[in-house]
Amino acid sequence: MDAYVLGLVAVLVLIVFKLGTRNHEYWRRKGVESVGAVPFVGSMWPVVSLREHMADFFHRLAIENKGKKFVGYFQVGYHTRKSVISRNQSRARTFQGSTPGLLVLDPELIRSILISDFSHFVDHGFEIDPEADPMQSRNLFNMSGQYWKEMRSMLSPTFSSGKIKALFPLVQECATSFENYMLSNKSQDINIKDLLARFTTNVIGSCAFGITVNSLENPEDKFRQMGRKLFEVDFVQGFKNSCIFFQPQIANIFKFRVFSEELTNFFRNLVHEIMDKRAKSGNTRKDFLQLLIQLKEKGKLGSTDDEPNENNESSIGLKLTDDDIVAQALVFFIGGFESTSMTLTYTLMELARNPEAQRKARANIKEVLQRHDGILSFQSMQELTYLDKIANETLRMYPPLAVINRICTKQYKIPNTNVTLEKGTAIAISVKGIQNDPQYFEDPETFNPDRFSDENPVKTKCAFMPFGEGPRQCIGMRFAKMPLKLGLFSILRHFEVLQSPNTVYPPEFDPRQFFLASKHDIYVQLRECCDY
Repeated sequence: MDAYVLGLVAVLVLIVFKLGTRNHEYWRRKGVESVGAVPFVGSMWPVVSLREHMADFFHRLAIENKGKKFVGYFQVGYHTRKSVISRNQSRARTFQGSTPGLLVLDPELIRSILISDFSHFVDHGFEIDPEADPMQSRNLFNMSGQYWKEMRSMLSPTFSSGKIKALFPLVQECATSFENYMLSNKSQDINIKDLLARFTTNVIGSCAFGITVNSLENPEDKFRQMGRKLFEVDFVQGFKNSCIFFQPQIANIFKFRVFSEELTNFFRNLVHEIMDKRAKSGNTRKDFLQLLIQLKEKGKLGSTDDEPNENNESSIGLKLTDDDIVAQALVFFIGGFESTSMTLTYTLMELARNPEAQRKARANIKEVLQRHDGILSFQSMQELTYLDKIANETLRMYPPLAVINRICTKQYKIPNTNVTLEKGTAIAISVKGIQNDPQYFEDPETFNPDRFSDENPVKTKCAFMPFGEGPRQCIGMRFAKMPLKLGLFSILRHFEVLQSPNTVYPPEFDPRQFFLASKHDIYVQLRECCDY
C-alpha cells in the first residue's frame, strides 16, 4: 500500500513538473539559445520574488549573452483564446506553464521591432483587469490595439511644442520657488531624493492638475502625501505589481491593483472637483487638465500662434469620459513626478563626483544669462546646451524605464534568420544594458556629458533611447526635459555639489519599483559658490 501511494505521488509530481515545464523546449526547437528556467515561474524567479530589479535582471542576461542578437527566456504565462480590443478589453486565458519571451540585444533588430516593423509589436503586453483597476487599464501606457492608437492620436497634440511652451511659466514658477527655498534652507547634508521629489510634486500639481502645491515648505501637504504613497511599495504590493506585469493570470484571479482604492479615489475626486469648479466659474488655465477638458468637450484642440503648422485637431471617433481624463492625468503624474525626480537625483549624485562637468555647466549658464540680460525664457533655455548633455548622460546611465516590453501581435519572421516569432511572444529590450554597453559607449561606467557633444553623435540607432523609440515613444518626452533642466539650472547657478558619505555608490535599485528607483536615500552636500 505504501509503495502504491508513493508511486501515485511520484506520478502526480511528474505530471505537475511536466505541466510546469511544458514549453521549456520551445526555443531549442526553433534553434534559439535560451537561459535556464524552473517549473511554473520560468526564468524570472529573481524578479518575481523581488530579489532583483527587472532592469538588473535583463542587464545581467545581456552581459552574459554578449555578442548574440537575441536570447530566449521564459516567464509565467497563459494562452489567449479570445481577444476583444475595446474599452473593456477582455481575454479568456488558459494556463500553459512557462511561456516564451525573447530578449533582443541587437540595435538593428530593436530598430525593426520599435520602428520599421512596429505593426507586429504594437502593444506593451501589460494586461490590466479593467474591473480590478479601471484607472490603470485606461491610461495610455497600458492600452493596446486600436484603442491605444486612437487615444494616442487624440492626446499627441497636448504635447506639441506650442503646448509645452505654454507650460513653461508654470514650471519656471515652481523652479523659482525651489531656488528660493534652497537659498533660505542651506544644509551641509541634504537628502536630495526627497527634496527633488517635493520639487517635481509642485511641478506636476501645477502643470497637470492646475493646483498650487507647496510641498517644499509643507512636506505633509495632502497632495504630496498621496504622491508619496503612490511609490511607497512594500513587499506585498511589490509582489502584486510583479504579478500584474509578469503573472497576469494570478493577478486577475485575486484582483490585484497597482494602486490602492484610496489613492485612485483621491485622484478621481480631485480631478472631478477641479473640473466642476472650472465648469461653474468659466475660468480656464493653461495646463494639461484644461487640454483634456477641451478634448472631452470639443473632440479637438485649437491651434495656437506658436504652432500654425501643427495638427491640433483630432478626427478620431473616440470620446473621452471623465475617468479617461483622470487616468491620463494620473499617468502624467506618475511619469512626470517619479522619472524626473529620480533623474535629477542621479544627476546630482554623479555631478558631486565630477566637478569639471559642474564647471562647464556654470560657464554655460553664465554665458546664456549674460547674453539675455539675466532673464531665462523658454527660448534662452534652449541655449543651455551643456545641461542637455548632462541630462542625456544621466538618462544613459540610469534610464527611468530601463526595460522596454512589447508583445508580438502578429507572426513575425526575424530578418536574416530562419526564426519566426508567434503571436503572443513577449519581447524584452534592456535599455540599461544597451546604453551601458562599451560597444556603443566607451567607458560606460564613467559619467561623461561630453560624449553627447555635436562632435560625438551617437552612431548606432537605438543605442540611446531613454524615452523609447518609434510610435510608442514616451508622449511626454519634451515636457519631461523642462523641469529637468530648470531644476538643474536652479541648483547649479548658486551651488557647488559635493559628495556625501551617507550616499551608497553605485546606487542599488529597488526591485519593488517599476521605475529605476534607488533603494536608498541619496545625499549630497551643497556649498554656495556663485550667483548669476
